[in-house]
Formats: sequence, structure tokens, C-alpha cells
Amino acid sequence: MKRWVFKAGGTGIDDLLLEEAALPVPGPGQVRVRMHAASLNFRDQLLLMGQYGGAPTEDIVPLSDGAGEIDAVGDGVDAWRPGDRVTNLYYPAWRGGPLAAGLGLGPGTAGDPGMLAEYVVLAEDAVTAAPQSLSLAEASGLPCAGLTAWTALNGDQPYARAVGRDDKVLVLGSGGVSLIAVGLARGAGAEVVATSSQDAKLDRTRRLGATETVNYRDTPNWGEVVFERTGGVDRVVNAAGTNALDQSVAALANGGEIALTGFMDQTQTSPDFIALMTKAATIRGTRVGSAGAHADLVRFIDAGQVKPPIHQTYSFADAKDAYRAQLAPEVFGKVVIEILAS
Repeated sequence: MKRWVFKAGGTGIDDLLLEEAALPVPGPGQVRVRMHAASLNFRDQLLLMGQYGGAPTEDIVPLSDGAGEIDAVGDGVDAWRPGDRVTNLYYPAWRGGPLAAGLGLGPGTAGDPGMLAEYVVLAEDAVTAAPQSLSLAEASGLPCAGLTAWTALNGDQPYARAVGRDDKVLVLGSGGVSLIAVGLARGAGAEVVATSSQDAKLDRTRRLGATETVNYRDTPNWGEVVFERTGGVDRVVNAAGTNALDQSVAALANGGEIALTGFMDQTQTSPDFIALMTKAATIRGTRVGSAGAHADLVRFIDAGQVKPPIHQTYSFADAKDAYRAQLAPEVFGKVVIEILAS
């Protein structure tokens, strides 16, 4: 079989190589997945830059998100059979409830092989059913990006403050997490406001269901404008980073919440704590989510027919082009690598 490997000591995309490897055999309690698609997250770019766990000390099969069909099972596996459509789980050891300890950095990092291979062997509890309503290319974006969007909107299990009808949600940017969050929030009946630096992207986000949009490049005080138009939002899905915190706070209604999900821009300045306290608002970090939350996400998608937007798909041989494309300013949604035809 073929697989992509980021070589030990690698410093960039030139150290991402396509190689031949022996077909893995599932052992007891394991399944082998014939991969159909994998998708990119910004953390995968950071890994190539040495900014996600440092420079690798061993060869790594990259990418945290993928989907395929089980084609073989090891001894003692009763929950799965060949032909089952699955995605991997980002943190299989976190079964549910509040954040678990010792989770590591997720698939596609040292000691935790990723999805950019024709076949992947995983523990039977490290996979979960793919939504029936999605293609495997669409489902490939769920393990990290989709679940992060779900957790940003709902929190960890048990959901004390799940997004719902009459909520107002502000979504920053047009990356994979943000656009999946638009669909999930609309599916829950919430009103969605979105920002982008490009009017063409704002037009497309309105077609996905956003009722208000603001160009943050043309409108530096975009949070204040959102507050004026909406009376304040109940939560912000902040995939932009800490540089957007002050305007995120400005957009909040009293008692609102900001979910930090992104690595895009991490400044060292403090947010406007006075405004945060005045509004009795909160800032919450997210850590993708648990296996139980992923199962909730799958049920919600199938019930509401929510579809993660795909920007573009690339062939397995052109994986490097997919990496480059993800960094382009026109990206709108997930960049997917098709490993096998779905």
C-alpha cells in the first residue's frame, strides 16, 4: 500500500514523502480501514512548521481527520464488520463527560499515526460510524473540525448550555470549523452572524444560512457593529485567535460566551477584561471533543441533513497541492484528499 510520511526532523512540505509500505494486519481488538478520504486542518500545517509538538523525532503519517470503510477485523471484534462506513475518533480515550487528562496531540503526531494512507489500522474503539447522510469525503472533516465546531456551540457533555432556537451565534471566518458551525447552529434553530475579509465569502456564507454578515477588514470595529445590529450575540465561535477577542467581547450580549477554537493568530495582549466583567461574559477554550460528543454530532447531522462545505478535493498523489491550497486566501470550507473513490 501507499502512504504519505512526514520524515523525522522534517522542517516543511518538502519533507512530506509518498512511500510504499506493507499492508497492515489488524491484531486482536483492531480494525483495518480502507481509507476513502482525509481532510486538512490548520494544525496539520503547524505540524509541518514544527509548531505543533515540535519537529518530529520519528516518521509520521499525517492528518487527523479521515473516513473510509472497514475491510478487515481482528480477533475479538464484534462491533464492526467489513463494509461499515466509519471515521476515526480524535480522542478515543475520552469517552464522554468533562475533558479527560493525558490526551496527547491527536492523530497525525508522534506515536499516533494519521489518516493519509491507503489503509489504517486502529483500535475498534477508535472508530465511529460515519453519518448516513454524508459522503465519505464530507464525513472526513468531522473528527477534528466538525467535532470542534460542535463543542464550540454546545460545550462538553453533559451540555449545560447547548445552542438552541432563539440563540444568536457569531462565527468568525470561513475555515472548516467556522462553516460547519454555521450549519450546526442553523440546524439548531439559532440565528447566525458571520465575518470574513472577503465580500464574496460573505455572500456564500449567507447562502449557507447566515442572516447578518460583516467584512472585518472594511469594518475594524466589527464586534461593535454586530452588537448594534443584533442587540448582542449569545456566543462567538472564535476560530480566528486571540487577536479577535476584544471585538468578540464587544459583540456579546450580557452573559454571552466566546469559544476559542483556533490557532490562526495568537497575540500576547490581554482581552478587555473590564468589558468582559461588565457583561458577565466568559471565554472558554475547546479541546475538540469526546467520543460521546462525536456520536451526538453524527446523530444531529443525520437528523438535520447538515453538510460540511468542501472547498476542493485533490487526488492522493497530489496531497502536497492540497496542503498548499489550504493556505490560499480564497479557501472556503474543507480541503479534502480523495484516497479512494467514494
